[in-house]
Amino acid sequence: MPTQLAPLVMQAAFREGSLPQDMVSDTELAAMGLYVIETAQRFVYGQRLLTVDGRVFKYCNSLGTLLSGFGAANIAPYNIAAVLPAACAVGDTKVLVTIASTDGYAANGAVAENELVGAYFIAGNGESLVQNRMIIANTAVAATGGTITVTLDGGIANVMTKSSSYCEIILNPYRYLSKGAYQYQAFMCVPALNAGSGYKFWGQTWGPCWVTPGGGDTTPGSSINDRSAFFVGDGSVNFGTYILGSALRGHQYAGFAIEQTSASLTACPLLMLQISI
Repeated sequence: MPTQLAPLVMQAAFREGSLPQDMVSDTELAAMGLYVIETAQRFVYGQRLLTVDGRVFKYCNSLGTLLSGFGAANIAPYNIAAVLPAACAVGDTKVLVTIASTDGYAANGAVAENELVGAYFIAGNGESLVQNRMIIANTAVAATGGTITVTLDGGIANVMTKSSSYCEIILNPYRYLSKGAYQYQAFMCVPALNAGSGYKFWGQTWGPCWVTPGGGDTTPGSSINDRSAFFVGDGSVNFGTYILGSALRGHQYAGFAIEQTSASLTACPLLMLQISI
């Protein structure tokens, strides 16, 4: 992402009702389309797009082989945790954060310039006032860690001291997507197209969407009230009767089957996808 555009693009991109801003050629969304993958980043990861029929898509980045019809999982580490190296005053939008040598996506202390755009800064975890802000820019630090400056989308609401204030950074969940492998991952979208590592794409998060049925549930929708679908480890879906009648309780909800079924008719997995609006 061009450094000089990051704060401006983030503020515009997440404003309700705004059109996504192309960061490569200043063209509008129609120049790219929903059903295109490419290696150049055009939008902020997590950029929202609403279609005329109410489907919602988010702009994403692939770190592995992704398949359309399967959920794409967030494989980023759980957080970056650090003590603030300097006090922050009320209204500050620029905050110094110490990155440990084992933090960051690669767990080596390295953070690229603006890699944290779209990530979330949480201050005061466990204290009386938790502050949650989105990051719209950040400086870089090389491997082994160090101190960076993060720019927030809003000012700090109360004083944070150097010694007592603890913060976490939750990485942008649309930047680090891969095919699901096990049940500790969250599925963030269903890709509109197959995408290899390093490709940018639009992933659907809401509305009518085909999701591949999982192998464990051979007759989805054929039982009474068997409407709800849940993601399983590879990003396919099994339906509620199977999930709740097995040891698979707690799976991530995907949505519900749209068409009518019966005891003799199983559900096609055209879901009203319900990941994120």
